[in-house]
Amino acid sequence: MRRFTYEGRTLICFDFDETYFPHACLPTQLESVRRLEDFLERHSSNVSTMWVTGSSLASLHKKVKRANFRFWPHRIASSLGTELYRIETDGTFIEDEVYQELFPSDFVSRVERIVSQTGQMRIQLDEQPGNGMSSWIRSYYARDQVGSWRETIRMLTDSAGIAVNISQCNPNAGDPADAFDIDFYPIHAGKVSSIEYVCATSSFVREDTYAFGDSGNDIGMLAYVGNGYLVNNATEQAKRLHSKVTKKPYAEGILEVLEADVSSFI
Repeated sequence: MRRFTYEGRTLICFDFDETYFPHACLPTQLESVRRLEDFLERHSSNVSTMWVTGSSLASLHKKVKRANFRFWPHRIASSLGTELYRIETDGTFIEDEVYQELFPSDFVSRVERIVSQTGQMRIQLDEQPGNGMSSWIRSYYARDQVGSWRETIRMLTDSAGIAVNISQCNPNAGDPADAFDIDFYPIHAGKVSSIEYVCATSSFVREDTYAFGDSGNDIGMLAYVGNGYLVNNATEQAKRLHSKVTKKPYAEGILEVLEADVSSFI
């Protein structure tokens, strides 16, 4: 699989699961993804593409193979924006190690202390499948919690000097229903930080940047860029937090925006 041929000056960021990649992989959904790929390849001399996702790089490889994608984006911020890769035209991946230089070396032990503290407070956190595969993110589920448990977790992470994302799970992406994603990561990482870093180091204009997402952990990046949209299949929690929503779901929603705005970046 190769990368989009050229690269332009308008940065377009996509959440992956249930935004760019439909987990159901229905024929009509994948046909829309092909149309989106065709559009991005056709305008690759004007746009630079970036997947900003909670998925690990290994998981992304499995999903693009399952959906028979044809193109990699120019960049990938995987594992909730804690790992940043540049993809060459031939599909070679190059990790940006400078991006991680500010991450704390004792990140894992900080998370372990928080999980121990929450357990003592009777806030039950269950490890997600694949937890620990990345060095810079630890992911858990919280179920059947009552009271101010979210505020407590945020207070503990603030004290520990790390960041946390708490968002309603999306069963369509393989998560359990009626549960919350709890993702711990370094303060200088995350979806917003990865986009901020790429804009700063590659001279993209934040106000001209686009971003698309479907869930609560995308709200920050949608608010950060100048053109942030939820696709129509987004979670109800996300729609309560962000007002710009496409009329159509998945790739159709993305194309709805990009085709209407094409004159602004060609």
